[in-house]
Amino acid sequence: MKLVIFIGHFKTGSTSIQSFLSSNYLRLLRAGILYPSVESKGISRNLRAAVSGKDIPTLGESLNIIEPHNALALRLKNEEDKHGIPPYYPALPSGFQMLEMIENQISDLNPHSAIICSEVFALLGLTEQRKSIERLAARFGRHDVTIYCNLRRPDDYISSWHRQRLKFGAKLDRLHDGALDQYLDSAHFQQAKMIDGWVKDHFSNARLIIRNYDDVMSAGGAVKDFINNSEIIFPKNITLPENQNPSIPCAFAELGRRCLHDLPREEARRLVSWLSSAKARQTIPHVPDSQVEMFGPKYREVLLNNFRPVAESLNEMTQTYPFYQEVEDFGRCRPVPEIEAANEALPKLVRIAKLQGLPETVLEWLNDWKF
Repeated sequence: MKLVIFIGHFKTGSTSIQSFLSSNYLRLLRAGILYPSVESKGISRNLRAAVSGKDIPTLGESLNIIEPHNALALRLKNEEDKHGIPPYYPALPSGFQMLEMIENQISDLNPHSAIICSEVFALLGLTEQRKSIERLAARFGRHDVTIYCNLRRPDDYISSWHRQRLKFGAKLDRLHDGALDQYLDSAHFQQAKMIDGWVKDHFSNARLIIRNYDDVMSAGGAVKDFINNSEIIFPKNITLPENQNPSIPCAFAELGRRCLHDLPREEARRLVSWLSSAKARQTIPHVPDSQVEMFGPKYREVLLNNFRPVAESLNEMTQTYPFYQEVEDFGRCRPVPEIEAANEALPKLVRIAKLQGLPETVLEWLNDWKF
């Protein structure tokens, strides 16, 4: 059996791929492709799809159903190093039970291909002993394994992930003020070491597919690129989702960051959710992310100096010289500082927020807010 393990990265379309796989579960299974569940809710839903004879939309479903292998990765990491599991992955079985459940589905359904997909797998590549990867290899290493990874240039990636964390309610400092430092030794920045953690010892015989996010987007997005490059034959006429899980735009990010410090938790989360929504992103003119500077000159230099050896390792790993075009560009500031972009967007944000009925306390905070 062919087994594709998609290990991320974060903010490279993994949510769209997971939504595609979960919303086409039955159609894929009939074509011999398994997207296995890891807990009872997912199994029950898959049985309901099988009995009804048609796939079930995933809108509004539990993340345990849409992103089951995020739940798996979080549980394995929790058992390895006590990493916390967010409450939006509730009532998870043990790692042993999850791995048993996947293995039983493979054994009983006998697919020609299976896909295990989670951006959280990226974190497993830099744990101290990589015990979680060892457990996965012990279970599934006998199959024809492909380790599949999308990678994004570090300035765009760190900016997007930092803004994504606002949606989780994190109270953050600005990247411009030194928040970059917390990422430099992590899987969020050490892209080559993260991949090496998967393939050096435990999946050393696996086929390795590493895709540059610029190429992914040029190919039509993460789902289309995955279909074209995973070396799995997908059925025709399957449902392709819209791109999922956007971060707050750079021009709105400072508002989102500060409201989490200033407002009560629920009101802040309501505003952050609105700032990242299609209503806000599409109806309020703002400076595009590609033009907004989030790091400043000092931390651009820090980013570039720390990433040069990572870039060289990726060149050797992929045998693509260079894997990232124009690495020196990572050290160049974008034309519009984030505060300037926020100041430009603020009057429009306030006006639309009133029209769209945000709570009075939030509107008062927006009206009084100053950079």
